[in-house]
Amino acid sequence: MAERQSGVTRVARELAAGDLVISDAANRQIVEDLHAQLGQSLWGFARRLGLQDGEADEIVQESMLRLWRELLRGRPVERPAAWLFRTAYRLAMDRHRLRRRWQAFTDRFAPAGNEADLRDELLATWSEVDRLPARQRQVLYLRYRTDLAFEAIGEVLGIDPASARSNAARGIARLRERLGEEEG
Repeated sequence: MAERQSGVTRVARELAAGDLVISDAANRQIVEDLHAQLGQSLWGFARRLGLQDGEADEIVQESMLRLWRELLRGRPVERPAAWLFRTAYRLAMDRHRLRRRWQAFTDRFAPAGNEADLRDELLATWSEVDRLPARQRQVLYLRYRTDLAFEAIGEVLGIDPASARSNAARGIARLRERLGEEEG
């Protein structure tokens, strides 16, 4: 195990020094070796960060995929183990932020109640989102379903971040009107 890790570190150092251009197969082998060495530890780390089993699986897979992409781009990864754990941590925090945003969004429209009522309210809310003008609908989906920042939403939609914020605010205001009317 120590031998493999030193080989990975050696390859990373050689790559950083520019002395070695490694093939796709070698990159794949590095990632496979790291997965064999660290996969369970990364999974346990993600679980300790508060993720469910399936989410932890996805975090490990995404971390490994991102490492492989970095290696394919020829970017040096000095300490691959630390890089993987840092990536897993960041991905887990992204999940938590998305969960908080999603909860804040649904809390705006769903009254407190049992789980079935909450699910019905959530479906009603997204049904109303589907009826919004295209730009408002797109912004709300990108913000609350994919957890993109307004700057990224602007890039995706080809608008400036202020327009993305404005469309989100108008969409939420319209949802409040529509959902408020239906309740009354």
